[in-house]
Amino acid sequence: MTDFDLGNALMKTGILSSLEPWETIRALEISVEWIIDRLIPKGSITLIFGKGGVGKTWLTLDMARCIGSGTPYLGLSTVKSTVIFVDFENPLAVLNIRTQKLGQAENVHFWRANNPNLKAPKLDKKDWELYKQLPEGSVLIFDTLRASQDRDENASDEMGLILGRLKELRDMGFTIILLHHTAKNSDRVAKGSTAIVDLADHILGMTLVRKRKDGQEVIIDDEDTDEDLLYRLGMREKTRFEPFHIYLTLNPDRGFELAPDPQENTLKDMHSILEEMGSTKKTAFLGVCKERLSLSRARTSKLFEIGQGRFWRVEHLKAKNVHMVHPIQFSSLSSLYSAEKLKNSNSDFRNDYEGKNSEPSDIKELSSFPKGLLKTEKQDVLEVDEVIG
Repeated sequence: MTDFDLGNALMKTGILSSLEPWETIRALEISVEWIIDRLIPKGSITLIFGKGGVGKTWLTLDMARCIGSGTPYLGLSTVKSTVIFVDFENPLAVLNIRTQKLGQAENVHFWRANNPNLKAPKLDKKDWELYKQLPEGSVLIFDTLRASQDRDENASDEMGLILGRLKELRDMGFTIILLHHTAKNSDRVAKGSTAIVDLADHILGMTLVRKRKDGQEVIIDDEDTDEDLLYRLGMREKTRFEPFHIYLTLNPDRGFELAPDPQENTLKDMHSILEEMGSTKKTAFLGVCKERLSLSRARTSKLFEIGQGRFWRVEHLKAKNVHMVHPIQFSSLSSLYSAEKLKNSNSDFRNDYEGKNSEPSDIKELSSFPKGLLKTEKQDVLEVDEVIG
C-alpha cells in the first residue's frame, strides 16, 4: 500500500478527524506551571541526582514540607499539593530525626517499603498501579529510583519500562520526583542507562563545590566548618523547561539554606575593580579582571556580558572604534546583596546555562544511634568555576 492509499484509508476510517491539527495545538493558552517556582515543574518527571550521602533526602523532605503547606521553599513560591514520600531507603529512625528537625508539615504522607499496614509497591511489580489510586494532582517523591524497582538500571529496555510507568502517572496529573545517584566516575552524570535521562523531563544535579576568595582556592579539610561548603542544585544534562540553579549551605540543625551565588560575588568584585579604574576601555578592564581575579579569558568575557546593564554599561565610540566601559553607580552595593534580595540563582541569566550533605555527628540526643544514621559519607569537592562555567 502506498502512502497515498494509506492516507485515503485513514481518512475513510475517520482517524484523522480524531487527531489534533497544528493550529489547534498552537491556539491553546497553556503556560508552564511550577510546583516549586523554576525548580520543580508541575505534571513532570524530575530526576534529582547526586552522590550517595550528599543530602538528597534532606533536600526533598524540606521540599515536601513546603509543598504540603504551600509555603515558599528557600524563597521560591510553591503550589500547595498533597505529597506522598515513597521511601525505599531510610530507616524509620532517620525519618523521625529529620522530620523533628524540619518541623511541622501538613498534607505530607510517607509510604514506606516496610509499612506495617501496606508496603509501598515497587514500580516493576503488578501492584504498582496502586499509585494511580492516590489523590489526583499529588506530588510523588521516590527515594530512590534504584531501590524502587528490581530491574537492571543499566539496561535501556528495562529502564524504559520503569520510566514508561512513571510517565503514565505523570499523564494522569501526578508530579514525579525521583532521587538518583551519580555515575562512579563523574558527579555531573546520572547513573545507569541513558534511557533514564532521555525519558525524564527535567534533570537536577546536586553537587558539593569549593568556594573561592579573591580568586584563590580555599582548601577544605576535616576541620573546616559547614560555612565553608557550598552545594549547587541545578539543571544538568537536559530539561524540557527552564535552566535554573541555586546554591545552598547546610545548617546541621535545620537542613539546607540559601547561599549567595559565587558568580554574583565575582560580578560584584569586577564592579569594584571598575569603580577603582573609572570609565575605561573594555580591553583594559577585562585584562585587569582576568589578572586580579584569576579568571580565564573566556570566563572573563562571559561574565562581562552577564554584568552588562546591571553592573556596567558600554559605550561604543565609533570614531575611534573603541568600547568604553562605565560603572553603574549604586547608593550602596550592600543593598544588592541584602537578605531580602539575595541573588542566588541564574534567574536573570536564563540563557547562561550548561549542557549539594553531612548531617551532624555530635548531636547529644542522637548519640545512641549508629553513626550511619547521623552522618553521610565524605563528598568530593568540585571547583566553583568548573561548576558555573
